[in-house]
Amino acid sequence: MAIDLVSYLSGEGESPRLWIDFDAYTKKLLLGEGDSPWTTPATYMSYYSQAHGLVKADVVVLNVWDMFQHWMREDEEAIPAMAGKRRVTVALKTMLGAYQPRELLAEVITALGNNYGQSVPMVLVMPSPRSLLVKAHKAANEIEVEPDEMSVDTASMYVADYLRYFSEADLSGILLLEDPELMPATGEELSWYQPVYNVAKHYRWSVGVHLPVVDDSFNVPDDIAFVVVPAQSASMDNALGVDITQPLWEAAGVDGLPIREAGFYYLSIPADAKPETVLETLADLKA
Repeated sequence: MAIDLVSYLSGEGESPRLWIDFDAYTKKLLLGEGDSPWTTPATYMSYYSQAHGLVKADVVVLNVWDMFQHWMREDEEAIPAMAGKRRVTVALKTMLGAYQPRELLAEVITALGNNYGQSVPMVLVMPSPRSLLVKAHKAANEIEVEPDEMSVDTASMYVADYLRYFSEADLSGILLLEDPELMPATGEELSWYQPVYNVAKHYRWSVGVHLPVVDDSFNVPDDIAFVVVPAQSASMDNALGVDITQPLWEAAGVDGLPIREAGFYYLSIPADAKPETVLETLADLKA
């Protein structure tokens, strides 16, 4: 049975857990320029084992959009299959239905589960259905679209169907990333993702949402198990996760971070960060 993600991330009585987005940093450190770890399951496992070991993150994360970007670059039939349709949901449906990337992710999830077992939770990280809809359509057609409720609801159904394929995996949860330029106008718009919440509830996965901008008036639906908000957010005290990326790397460092009695820190490591600085910063965070 997978680890209960919310209980694990709460971490009461301990130093805050660290949820680390390290891909940009470790790719530059471990791979050649322009290389991707997503060529085969073995290639990804080799990369991820080294990368996770370098930062010693408290959560095993799989970046689903990064995998799809690799597929769209490398498979010459990917973009033509997604492009040229009038309905804005077609590109997303085609992308999520593609056999090769779906099988690749399934094999990687299995391998990671065998490697990490019950030591740390494993989570799929992906753009929210709203954001994924826009990204897929732009990748296929080079056109920006403005998502409405109907198209986002349809996108959510496609994402839910996609997630069902991994029903047997030892996943602890899903983290949906909202784009700052596509933020829902209100918390009520997060209910447009209801098909995703229903699937996650059925498989006992916790759903979190990373909200890059939020204030006290932004009400999050009960189906969302946790949120991650910026350290400067007005609702920081009520969020389980706090994104400390900006103050950590651009401002006061560890000494200027908000004190957390419970919950976790979320941070991204810049691609050009110096390894010595990263190691020292992460050690200070865990002290």
